[in-house]
Amino acid sequence: MKKRAPFLLVLLTALASCATGVGPFKQVVFQAPSQPDPELRPYLEGVQRIGVLSTTNIEPLKELDIEKVMGRLAEATARGLGSLPEKTVVTQDEIRWNCKDLRFDSTGVLTPESRMVLRDQLTLDALVSVELKSLKAQVTPMSPGPYGGMTGQPGLDLSVDLQVALVNLRTGETWTQRGEPRRNWQPVQMQLFGDDQTERQLLQALAAPLQQFLVRLAPPPSQQVRHFDLGGE
Repeated sequence: MKKRAPFLLVLLTALASCATGVGPFKQVVFQAPSQPDPELRPYLEGVQRIGVLSTTNIEPLKELDIEKVMGRLAEATARGLGSLPEKTVVTQDEIRWNCKDLRFDSTGVLTPESRMVLRDQLTLDALVSVELKSLKAQVTPMSPGPYGGMTGQPGLDLSVDLQVALVNLRTGETWTQRGEPRRNWQPVQMQLFGDDQTERQLLQALAAPLQQFLVRLAPPPSQQVRHFDLGGE
């Protein structure tokens, strides 16, 4: 038994070093691409190039640049799609620059002619279409308070309806997300340094449904841990 003591001591020391993380193993933490929602994966089969377009037929409102807001939505969508593995994202600016003769509004963006041009001229395999279907805005004599209830401060009440669609331009299949209209009601604030409350509030109202779509289509990378055996070094 005494002769086996050194062997047992070495074995126990090795096991202890593994348990404490100090030994021939190295822990590596890294970001790994996440897979899209299973419901959306069939629409991405064979897709390598995916474009982004934002549209609306809503008439411009006073002191609100709708086109600017939709442009920001398209930029945010393109950035979100950047987490899709092995996919090239084509921005709205690039699409409009190369397809100046096409009518990119809510009635023309997904016509057979538009799809053919996007597919054949820009070699797009899929398209994400972001459409603002409706927008209602009104100034109210009262507004919600920070701790519940109402205050006597005037408010700006916005209601929006956003539709986001994923179109496979090769197969023609389309998946559409359209939920209940979103409401954003805030006190009217003093305009400082060119800050446009209506634009900022509208972007806040549109952010939630857009984020909901992007989380399903292009979820952020997940953190994974691996242990590498360094005993051979």
